[in-house]
Amino acid sequence: MAHAAVPGFLQDKGLRLLLFGGKGGVGKTTCAAAAALELARQRPLESFLLVSTDPAHSLQDCLGGAAPPPNLELREIDPAQSLARFKARHEEHLSTIALRGTFLDQSDVTRLLNLSIPGLDEMMALLEIEACLKDAQYACVVLDTAPAGHTLRLLGLPAQMRKWIAALDAMLAKYRYLTQLYQGKYEKDVVDRYLDETLADLKRLWALLHSPKRCRFVPVLLAETLSIHVTQMMLRELQTLRLPLQELVVNRLLPPDGDCALCADALARQARALAELVAVFPKYTFWGLPVLANEVLGPAQLLALLKQARPLADFTTPAAATVPVLTLGAAALVKNPPPLPETSIQLLLFAGKGGVGKTTLACASALRLAQELPTREVLLFSIDPAHSLAACLGHEVGPQETRVAPGLSVIELDAQAEYTRLKKNYADELTGVFGRSTAQTGIELAFDREVMERMLDVAPPGLDEMLALTRIVDLMERRQYDLFVLDTAPTGHLLRFLEMPELMEKWLSTFFALFLKYRDIFWLPKITQMMVDLSKKMKAFRRLLTDATRAALYAVTIPTEMAYAETLDLVAACQRLGVAVPRLFVNLLTPASNCPHCAVAHQAQQPLLRRYQAAHAPRHLTQVFRQPEPRGVDRLLALGRALYAAPATVRLQTP
Repeated sequence: MAHAAVPGFLQDKGLRLLLFGGKGGVGKTTCAAAAALELARQRPLESFLLVSTDPAHSLQDCLGGAAPPPNLELREIDPAQSLARFKARHEEHLSTIALRGTFLDQSDVTRLLNLSIPGLDEMMALLEIEACLKDAQYACVVLDTAPAGHTLRLLGLPAQMRKWIAALDAMLAKYRYLTQLYQGKYEKDVVDRYLDETLADLKRLWALLHSPKRCRFVPVLLAETLSIHVTQMMLRELQTLRLPLQELVVNRLLPPDGDCALCADALARQARALAELVAVFPKYTFWGLPVLANEVLGPAQLLALLKQARPLADFTTPAAATVPVLTLGAAALVKNPPPLPETSIQLLLFAGKGGVGKTTLACASALRLAQELPTREVLLFSIDPAHSLAACLGHEVGPQETRVAPGLSVIELDAQAEYTRLKKNYADELTGVFGRSTAQTGIELAFDREVMERMLDVAPPGLDEMLALTRIVDLMERRQYDLFVLDTAPTGHLLRFLEMPELMEKWLSTFFALFLKYRDIFWLPKITQMMVDLSKKMKAFRRLLTDATRAALYAVTIPTEMAYAETLDLVAACQRLGVAVPRLFVNLLTPASNCPHCAVAHQAQQPLLRRYQAAHAPRHLTQVFRQPEPRGVDRLLALGRALYAAPATVRLQTP
């Protein structure tokens, strides 16, 4: 089959929305920025918009501080600023709906509307995108999305927000009925029109997302096992959402000219991964982008990279697949390993930019700690919606604790299942409350019942993560495990997770106060008690998180400018939140070598390594070098042994 000279998403002038997504660290930002620059170059008389929805923005870093061309606008969505604009435009309408459709008074409604919203980033991003598309100012909006799990939640929001509109509409039903009953007619007012317009906007956005002629989602991935695993999961969800998909971009493909054992091993793994890609994703067209010795920064380099896009067949290297798997000794893997964590540590978090190796180091560390401390039980868990612990360990893992090695259990939290459980408990208790009310009064409170049944439909999108967090607190309270090792979501969503206990406490105290205030009208004792329990758990988790003797965050990064900037932001945010960061792992370093390819990469990384050492002088900085893919329990344990220094031997003196 003949291939187009350039990817189709750069040729189709009918596209109004172009989204780039994938696992963290695969180059989504690079590809999105390069595509936006190329569209602006090709069509100088039209305007384009490049938007980032990742809470840890890196568009400006990707452009190297250079200004975009005049017909390309950059926008990094700030959830706090977006919320302020949203409130300025909509708060009056939402307040009116709540006052008309619930038993809350003005002070109650004001208190609710002033609460911060977990999951705000996805919702605000969606509203901003919809507004940009609605005014038709731009020929095409190019979207640099957050890592896979949160992107899927963003794309599922239009359907969720339609439920919110239905819930708000149900709140007005009683008011409309009574107005019709006592005034003989009901005419739509500004609030009704607000709901109608919002629903029309969502329908228009939903139609656009499903239009192959106007929208395209382009997955970006690497020729690596974990990246393929996450992409496969993401494509299943995208197909369920019926989003248009045609092409995939495989980034950072190696050239065939490396002449060292490390390059030969990497090429062998790449060849196997490319063969797997074609088998796993047979319906799609693949485009490959080469890995470059130096980081791609600035408009000129981004445009030059895109010109090197070629069909994937041009990158295949069948001979490399026959190269035996390389094995390296521990000394070749790690330089300056830190001591093992203090035995007082109960919670260990591995955090950093997407794609820096958090999951790998978290798994390796958990295995080493479980082996080193045979009297202690370790639980390794993940809060990233796009879980990859199972793929990394090569072991089936799910929402229940699974034993993978002596002393080590693993769990991938199912946040949606926790939310579903809450909704069921709420619905069951609600049925009992209204059933008793009808039996006592003989009156069916149909309007009020529908409103209360729909209340959880207006819950913020981050509530599921908050509930998943309580599952971990439950496990901590059971004291079955001595140490919890957390594989976190990428930086932006991790920071939201770290802020969540305080945010959740405010939500719980607000709703608990409302339940007490209106207990004679509406009382749910089981849900109220659950909220009391949640509040206690959140306070306990906050105390643990900010106690440097019991909790620590190990920052993981790589030698690139974008990762350097994001690591500085992560550490500063942790200092602000009172979370200790005693260790820094600089991962994926290239060792000194006579190989031309590796020698260039090694030299390019040294200035950044020195900057890391200067910026993080108080912390123990450990260098972790490129190596054979550490996948599976045995290889991860070998890495774990290299990651930390051997415990000191206590010598007993003979009297």
